[in-house]
Amino acid sequence: MTEQHSRYLRVSRRAMLRTSLGTGVVLLTGACGNQDSDVFAGAIADAPTTTEPETSSTTSSSTTSEPAAEPADTATTTTSAPETAGLAVAGEMIISFTYTRSAGGKIESPYVAVWIEDADGELLETIALFYEQTRRGARWLDHLDRWFAVDAARIAAGGTDNADTISSATRTPGTYDLAWDGTATGAPLGAGDYFICIESAREDGPYSLIREPLRLDGTLPTTPLPDTGELSAATVRIDV
Repeated sequence: MTEQHSRYLRVSRRAMLRTSLGTGVVLLTGACGNQDSDVFAGAIADAPTTTEPETSSTTSSSTTSEPAAEPADTATTTTSAPETAGLAVAGEMIISFTYTRSAGGKIESPYVAVWIEDADGELLETIALFYEQTRRGARWLDHLDRWFAVDAARIAAGGTDNADTISSATRTPGTYDLAWDGTATGAPLGAGDYFICIESAREDGPYSLIREPLRLDGTLPTTPLPDTGELSAATVRIDV
């Protein structure tokens, strides 16, 4: 973490979060503002409107009329909507990123979290959590500032504390591919606006957060995410 995050502040922050969890109130801090939904405002331009030209009809009368021709036989084809219509992910989302250790800090493997937030900044699903698998290692999870805050808020709202079940050991620097099936707590998410989040922290080293808004409506070509700190070459796509 950066030098600005003193041990006193980290300990105070952990104590505040634990007290907040007991009262059911959590104050979120980090990269999001009070109006996360505004990030998506204006992303879709107003669709142009067209006006059909007025046409005049001509009515003619005749003393004789031809019998109406019988309609030709036509085959009626019914096309059903695909089963994946209306889903955020119609298949599998692949999130890729590269972690490169830069100068500064202790030579330790980073803590990394990858998760999905809704348009309001609430945590929906943690896809991956890399941290040291010891009792002492869990104490440093709050160095993942954003993930720790939104997960604490989720738990305070009645969610299950599942950090132990979704986590795995820290990884060395390198490139990683993670898969997500588009569900949250086992239920498929509908098409809409979401945040794709990747966060890393290293003891006495740099802190990095990618938090990118995306419209998910079933399919998505390979889409690059911005580099930040020790996180780079991040992309997201949906394989149908």
